Amino acid sequence: MQSCKNAIEELVIAEIDLQISHLPQYRREQINLSEVAAYALNRLPPMYATSKAGWMRQRKKAATEMRPQIESAVRRALISVKPDALRDSRPLPSQEVANHARSLAELQQILGAENASWKDIPTALENALITIKLKSSVSNTYMVLGKRDAITGKDDTVFGKKPPKISWKGRPMATSTSLAKDEQKARDFQTYMVDVNYQFSNVLEKLVLSLAYHQIQKLHPAIIETVDLGETTAYVLNRLPTMYATTEKGYRELRLRAREVYGKEVVAVLKEAIAVCVEAPNLKKSPLPLARFEAELEEAIEQVRWILQRDDINWRNAPFIVEECLQKAVINELEWRKRSDYNYPYNS
Repeated sequence: MQSCKNAIEELVIAEIDLQISHLPQYRREQINLSEVAAYALNRLPPMYATSKAGWMRQRKKAATEMRPQIESAVRRALISVKPDALRDSRPLPSQEVANHARSLAELQQILGAENASWKDIPTALENALITIKLKSSVSNTYMVLGKRDAITGKDDTVFGKKPPKISWKGRPMATSTSLAKDEQKARDFQTYMVDVNYQFSNVLEKLVLSLAYHQIQKLHPAIIETVDLGETTAYVLNRLPTMYATTEKGYRELRLRAREVYGKEVVAVLKEAIAVCVEAPNLKKSPLPLARFEAELEEAIEQVRWILQRDDINWRNAPFIVEECLQKAVINELEWRKRSDYNYPYNS
């Protein structure tokens, strides 16, 4: 939810990395980092932001005023979270953890394009396809052993051309993000990708977002335009306790608790949030710094569709389809187009 994000998450993850760096290797391997993060986040106040100014303000407050609380919460989490073989550890529902950054991380791995941003993905894909094309010209004789017939003594062994083992993964790309002179953008990209290796989710986010959307749709059309969905959602989330879950069971239990215990409170605070937004609309706010990567995502997906000639690609299925197409390219069963022929809607 890039229009509304909890600014304290990144600081908690950074603190976890710092504290576990002092532990012996065997101890680090036993730690479930997602559970540690959820434990700490559930004991810290929410700090959701929806604009650049709000994001910077929340980050500054969390980094200065709340530093001792964050350190203490992570320390307690590392002590309290223990491995439990009998615990139901089925992961969160895929739709709950799926996000743009996680799909990007999968594409980075598939294409061997470490640190690539969304706008680097089409180039990385084309490079991979070119690599496969160049290497596929190499062929070897192969023999596929078949079964020997018990009566005739003959077998169905086949001789032919062996498709070479092709790796389309190259060296880590020197990307515009990693080489950017704009250090702030590099830091924003780090924030964008910070939780891709974690499996946690505040179950209240989607619940409040859904309720906010339906409440806003009930308003007069002229008023709807003045109410920002992200602002409304953040207002409510910042006035409720966080409910981070890391497993399917925890997700179900917390979601049920949220409805039973905080249902009426959510509706009441939501009405208050809408009233505040109507009275003082913030129509000229600058979006979250992370929003810039959403625009890059849309253009990248369009180019990937063009290259692979697949109109069904979206951010959710892109990793699967790209990997599938690369495998087809290895056996010369893929027709693709050059990125240089793409009709750019704007100069990137």
